[in-house]
Amino acid sequence: MPAMIHQRSQKPGRVAVLFAVTGALLLLTLTWIPNIDAAANQYLSDALSSHLLVYASARTINAIISVIASIEVSLNFGAGVALQPGEALDPLNDLIERFSGFVLYGLAALGLQQVVLVAAGSVAAKVLTSCAVIGALTAYLWRSPLPAWLLRLLLLLMLVRFVFVLQVGLSWGLDKLYFDTEQQQALASLNLVKDHLHDLRNSYMQSINANGFFGGTWQAAQALIGSDEQQSLTDIAATAIIRLLVILLLQSLLLPLVFIWLTWQIIKSTLNRPTN
Repeated sequence: MPAMIHQRSQKPGRVAVLFAVTGALLLLTLTWIPNIDAAANQYLSDALSSHLLVYASARTINAIISVIASIEVSLNFGAGVALQPGEALDPLNDLIERFSGFVLYGLAALGLQQVVLVAAGSVAAKVLTSCAVIGALTAYLWRSPLPAWLLRLLLLLMLVRFVFVLQVGLSWGLDKLYFDTEQQQALASLNLVKDHLHDLRNSYMQSINANGFFGGTWQAAQALIGSDEQQSLTDIAATAIIRLLVILLLQSLLLPLVFIWLTWQIIKSTLNRPTN
């Protein structure tokens, strides 16, 4: 009699069976829906494109400042004059150089996310995930002893299959709520700095051509060294760079690392859990 009671208690109830079947069908449906992977890939492609625009603007600013410095240094060397008005833009140039290097690393991180997302959405990954789900459901319904490796494989496949999709979805939500507007405004400020520097370079060259080397260089130096315009350009660029760095850090580094850490904690806790 006790054995009969114990055997009955092992049978899954109807509610448990309903939940198990519903959960398995939901996982199988989510695994094979192509729109999820396509939307995630499209978001990463758009993020790469937008950050490429930021990188291009930063490198253009570097190029303009380098042109200003090279013209000034070569002319002064030929005339034997030690005027270096282009040095007033050195802090801005250093800031942009460091920022452009960081953007390049962020672009590489976004590209790596896209590669992992494509691998997780491949047919092979979907087939493996489906087999694990069906195997786990069959073992549960027939009350067969569920192998520990099957449970762990199912969990690992589910996390690998959907962790980056969930992370991309969270990033998309943050972009729609706040970061899209912030990035557009910061990029507009960076382009404003680029346009001002372009005008400054043209006025610098025109001043030299109109007033001769010494008079034109001295006039350009007075217009640049310690001017409010130079300080304003640096302030605008620094503010825009900080805003862009926050967005890039979240999209390419912080959110993926947080999701990877959570995934590892879940897998580790499952592997360390004793199984019967």
